[in-house]
Amino acid sequence: MKMERLPEAVPAAMPAAGRAAVTTVLAAFAFSIALSWLAFPDAWMGMVRVWMASETYTHGFIALPFAAWMVWRNRGDWSQLPVRSFMPGLLLVAAFATLWVVGRVAGVASVEQFGAVAVIPAAMAALTGLPIVAALAFPLAFLFFAVPVGDFLTPILMDYTADATVLALQWSGVPVYREGLHFMVPTGRWSVVEACSGLRYLIASLALGVLFAWLQFRTLKYRLAFIALSIVVPIVANWVRAYMIVMLGHLTNNKLAAGADHLIYGWVFFGIVMALLFWFGSRWREPAPAVAAERAAGSAAQDPQHHPKLGRIVTAAVAALVLALAARPLAGALLDATEPVAVGDTIRQAIGAESNATSARTGSPSSAAAAPGTPEASLFGWVPVYAEAIESVHALARAGEHPVEAHVYYYARQHEGREMIHTKHMVQRLGDPRWPVRGHTTRDAGWGKVEELRIGHPGRELLVWHWYQIAGRATASAYEAKGLTALSLLTGQGDHSLAAVLATPIDGTGAEDVTRARQALQAVGDKLAPAAARLSRGETAAR
Repeated sequence: MKMERLPEAVPAAMPAAGRAAVTTVLAAFAFSIALSWLAFPDAWMGMVRVWMASETYTHGFIALPFAAWMVWRNRGDWSQLPVRSFMPGLLLVAAFATLWVVGRVAGVASVEQFGAVAVIPAAMAALTGLPIVAALAFPLAFLFFAVPVGDFLTPILMDYTADATVLALQWSGVPVYREGLHFMVPTGRWSVVEACSGLRYLIASLALGVLFAWLQFRTLKYRLAFIALSIVVPIVANWVRAYMIVMLGHLTNNKLAAGADHLIYGWVFFGIVMALLFWFGSRWREPAPAVAAERAAGSAAQDPQHHPKLGRIVTAAVAALVLALAARPLAGALLDATEPVAVGDTIRQAIGAESNATSARTGSPSSAAAAPGTPEASLFGWVPVYAEAIESVHALARAGEHPVEAHVYYYARQHEGREMIHTKHMVQRLGDPRWPVRGHTTRDAGWGKVEELRIGHPGRELLVWHWYQIAGRATASAYEAKGLTALSLLTGQGDHSLAAVLATPIDGTGAEDVTRARQALQAVGDKLAPAAARLSRGETAAR
């Protein structure tokens, strides 16, 4: 049984109205893409940099060309539809341009990029109308594969992969001992790392699956069913792949599938799985839909409204251009409206810092010559990883006889590259052999949530509390902090933001030693939090 591909619905002799519709829609599509690139060039350049740097998102290079090809290939399906400007579509252009502004002021690149791409179908709706956009839904949706998003799934997929691998090994009778993402079998130790999460397989399968579904099927339910398979199959296949690699290494005493070669085996396995998935899809017969192209063509050819009204379309294009171009100066004005404040003295006085406290300011946040704002000042031989702060404070306080080191980083006017929450910023450097993370949790400190880390080696450990303070609120969540920053800017309160880190030694290895260290952090945090809340509202003195 073979899949019967329906012929393209391109009339042999396309009416003049149809030819005009094709020309207008293609011109509108090209204009919408150019509009997005012109209004949001940094969002597109950011996407291109990710496509070039990450194998996970290299499919981004095909998003625009394939979407354009899909629009052209099925021109017979939409050439008989009326092409009319839809002025309410300009509200969508404004909405997605505003989404870009939110992403810019919050410092979330993926939100900026999503807004930039979404402007394209929004502009198409304004220029050509909803029937055309509905007919081009798949090509326009395919554009969103240009946005390199999905890394947040990595830890989730890693956990599921570890769960499935350990369970399969137990079912196979192999003794296994698991610690988080690490597990041991009699022949060696294995770890589920980022490359083994299966995210690359999932995203590649989804992109190819959407394209295949559009090519092979014509009704929505069949397309969505195959897309669902394209999501489930690579996830399960990655579990099988991980299990097979561990078993292969175990059965050969690690002579095979040990080291980088297991990634090669993984891609070969993935290629076989995808080939089987597409073979299955090609054998899946879909009932042919009723074809009424001739009737649609005849009625459209006689309908004078079918001819595009270029004057209204040009008006909609100019309005869309103005709305999109207004986003950048709006974002810049919101970011520059914040007047930075001095935080060092307020913080030192609040916690009763000792005389060896240090502080550094970078000066104007807009100065290109400003030096990084994190001096390498450390009292315990450890510092968080933060840079580009307007002011950094490093101070030693005491809770009784217990020393507590405070690191506070103040940010404002957070233009791109100078955000408080950035991938280059972290409480603890990944893979640092001197200070490995031995424990990680979230705790309610009374005035907000804090992230608690236990780092170091037995006999030389630190207990660390970390949180963000924005608009008077404390949170341990980077996502919530981003949202609070955007909300604060959009409501005219500025983007005064602080990253606070407290660290204290754990004097011993017992539970009571950890409790005493936690009490010390609580005591200093109770003093620091009210001051940090005021500073995060742009206030420098208690009211």
